[in-house]
Order: sequence, then C-alpha cells, then structure tokens
Amino acid sequence: MKKYAKVINEETKACEVGLGTNSEFYASIGMKKQEVEQSYNGQWYLAGYAPKKPLNEIKAEKRAEINDARDNARKTEGAEYDGDLFDIDEVSQSNILAQIKVAEIIGDLEAKYIYRSKTNTDHLLTLAQLQELGLAIAVKVNAIYAKSWDLKAQVDKATTAEEVEAINW
Repeated sequence: MKKYAKVINEETKACEVGLGTNSEFYASIGMKKQEVEQSYNGQWYLAGYAPKKPLNEIKAEKRAEINDARDNARKTEGAEYDGDLFDIDEVSQSNILAQIKVAEIIGDLEAKYIYRSKTNTDHLLTLAQLQELGLAIAVKVNAIYAKSWDLKAQVDKATTAEEVEAINW
C-alpha cells in the first residue's frame, strides 16, 4: 500500500509512516509516497522487506489455539449415556468420581443415586451405572485430549507457516 514514509534503517528498510492525511506535513519532514507493508510486530517496512513471524512463534500460537479448542470442547461437548448427554468438564468429571466413591463406600449395590445430565434431566443410577457413566465421560475426555495431542504433533512436524495454518480443530 502506498503511504508517506521515510526509511529509518537502510539495512532493514524499516520506515516511519505517516498514517494521517496531512500530505504537506509529511513531505515537509522528508517523507515521500512509497509502497510499504506492516510486519507481524506492527513495524512498517518498504514493501517486500517486512520480516515474517518466526515459525516457532506461529507454532506456539497454534498450540495455544488447539489448547483453547480442547478446553472449549470439554465445556461444550458431552458424553452419551442412558439416552442422554452428560457434561465432561473438569468439575463434572470430579463430581462423577466423587459420586462413585460415595456409592462404593455405602456399598449398597441396589441403591439409586441421582445424577443430573447436561440436559438438566435427573437420572437414578446404581453404582454400576455410575461407574459406566464415569467410564463414558473418561472415554470422551480421552478422545478430546487425543485429538489435541494429534494436532499438536502435526504442528511440531510442520516446516512452514502455511502447513501450521492449515491445521485446525
């Protein structure tokens, strides 16, 4: 894009750029209309000289994006059991494990325990059913983590920014 600019580093071609509309002022301080571009860090350069973001930074950002997607999946997805959908976030996983432990301590294999689903439906479950639900939750959580591990392994193997950017949840 053409803007009023003045090169401030002949080696790197870094520029000062006039971002306003006062062309007379810019010309008076030695700026002239030139093709410039902004680099990833916000600095302006003559067109063609802006440094590209380092691959290790691009990879770190992609790993963080994958971690965010993984965490979001734990909040929004669910585990199917008993014809319903159950929360799989960390608190819910901890809750089912606590409910199972209480039921195991009580030791009554026929007792029923209330456990609420993601759809706000109460389910009366035996110890065995609580354990099955806990397993279903664990399997779903493990699948989400396995997906994130696979995507991050793809990021690690990528050799170009384009390869990294093509990796999506």
